[in-house]
Amino acid sequence: MVRLARIVGLAAMICSAAFAVFYVLWFFGLTPLDPQLAVKIPVLVIVLGLCFIAGWLGYVMASSPQRPSA
Repeated sequence: MVRLARIVGLAAMICSAAFAVFYVLWFFGLTPLDPQLAVKIPVLVIVLGLCFIAGWLGYVMASSPQRPSA
């Protein structure tokens, strides 16, 4: 039986290789994409990551049990 970690590792390896090929093609101008996306996409990922962290912290704070009062 194939373990989940092996499947995830294989998927990460394939995705990283595919992204590397795509990035090299984009770097040399062989794909017709807007160069401003090189700035917009990382900024979007950072903002979404911060929103996820804030939402996760809010969920943890809202769903944690109350401490017993002394």
